[in-house]
Amino acid sequence: LPHDTRESIMAAVLNFLNVDAQLPLTEGADVDYMNKSSEGFKKAKATLSPAFASNVNAYDVLVPIGTTHLNIMATSFSRASVKIDGHPGNMAVVAVKDGAAVSVTLHDGADGVVATYVLTAKASGDASGAVTILHEKPPVAADDAPPHTHMHGGVACTADHSKDGDAHGHSHDGGKTTCTKDHGHSHDGGKTECHEDHGHGHGHGHGEKKEEAHSHGHGH
Repeated sequence: LPHDTRESIMAAVLNFLNVDAQLPLTEGADVDYMNKSSEGFKKAKATLSPAFASNVNAYDVLVPIGTTHLNIMATSFSRASVKIDGHPGNMAVVAVKDGAAVSVTLHDGADGVVATYVLTAKASGDASGAVTILHEKPPVAADDAPPHTHMHGGVACTADHSKDGDAHGHSHDGGKTTCTKDHGHSHDGGKTECHEDHGHGHGHGHGEKKEEAHSHGHGH
């Protein structure tokens, strides 16, 4: 490494350190969003003792009783890279128990450790001020869901119309309401309605020549 870069790394310190506590929503539940059974967690304030300073390398982290994870954010303005509990990056969620220690380390280009900060979890007090954070989950279709659905006004219809017969009808407003009017029939592709009573002759249809009525008599 260039001489100025090596000096910068050797003098590396943390310039920012923040820790939040995470507690399960219910006793024994998981807070990890990667776990499909986890619905979320409670986020609570964690207090560093003493208060953070770049030249202080050891802290007690005061967290509520029941804390299972620490959300740690750490930044260095030097050219050194940051690892939290061995994981590269400036933020990590680490599982802890009361009295457990977590290391935040700064590394040079050869991955040598040039500075270490130690955070020790200390359970103290309750989580009365905690905020509930819920994981976003993708919707899961029911096992017996139909392969496709239709829409009413842009909203999927889940009604069972299998017994409706023709009652489901049609719509003139994008599916918001159902039209039950009998519109008759048309001779011009649906542009106008035909209301004429054509009666019943000898089986003719529209577009065929209508046969005249047949009559005969027996006059002499």
